[in-house]
Amino acid sequence: MISVVLVTRDSAAVLAQTLAALVPAAVDGLVKEVIVVDAGSTDPTLEIADDAGARIITLDGDNGTRLAAGCAAARGAWILAVAPNLVLPEAWRGPVEAHLGQGGGGSVWLGEPGWWKRLTGAPLGVLARRTDYDRVGGFTAGGRSVATLIRSLKARRLAG
Repeated sequence: MISVVLVTRDSAAVLAQTLAALVPAAVDGLVKEVIVVDAGSTDPTLEIADDAGARIITLDGDNGTRLAAGCAAARGAWILAVAPNLVLPEAWRGPVEAHLGQGGGGSVWLGEPGWWKRLTGAPLGVLARRTDYDRVGGFTAGGRSVATLIRSLKARRLAG
């Protein structure tokens, strides 16, 4: 159902935390695949991704280029693109399942939990239907950010 796209470069600690948050959803079938787009890590990042069963793409370039490559390779009907070097909170799954269970609606962005973070926090990632992602042109070279894609999709913040 969901393809998760992560960009990495010497991101072993962050990747391990994010993959740990994704494992239960992968076991239950909510997460169809995890795609790691790496820009030449020299730490254990690639070993961690491989051990977790992630599909690995090695590609130099800015974050926009790498996110675009990962999303192009995604096979799920939904894409969850996680902002570089950020960790999904353990509580990410509940709100996402509720959103998809209500028919999915439009694109949403995930932020850190907590009332203060709801007011001030940056997006951790964006969840979009593949068709909507393609319609707005997705990520592009030059570093089109998660925040820019959120604006293009007119995504709302996911409650939770």
